[in-house]
Amino acid sequence: MLTLTKDRALALALLLIVAVMWMESGSIAPPTSWQPYGSALFPRILLVVIGIFSLLILVRSLLVKVPERAGAKQLINEWFQSRRTILALFLLFGLYAALLPVVGYIAATIGFLVASLALLGPVDVLRDSIGRIGANSQNTGSDTNKLRACHAPTDAHR
Repeated sequence: MLTLTKDRALALALLLIVAVMWMESGSIAPPTSWQPYGSALFPRILLVVIGIFSLLILVRSLLVKVPERAGAKQLINEWFQSRRTILALFLLFGLYAALLPVVGYIAATIGFLVASLALLGPVDVLRDSIGRIGANSQNTGSDTNKLRACHAPTDAHR
């Protein structure tokens, strides 16, 4: 039994489009006395080329053995499992857009950024980053004094 693969579906869809466009190209005005071929020649050439390539895709897809696939429910579950982070990020963005008028730009944006960082990055990296930010903001000034001492002008520079 033949299964409908992506290549077969593409080839069949293109052949259907080519057939419809070929019939419609018949309504293009016939050649005039100063036109040897008419306006329909170029579109029909393109349609023939597309049709030939579509047939090649169809024949090639029929020659390739298609492995048996799992059930639809399993395929849907696998699709959601492989894209769960992306889907969660879309939901998070929708929540962000919904919360903007309620809590305001700053609060919603900070919440969105923290939640998206937690979603996209490992928690340890996020925790380390927040720890470094906190450590830098709690600087007692001793590093600044050391820096000033290193760059203090000497007697030779005065």
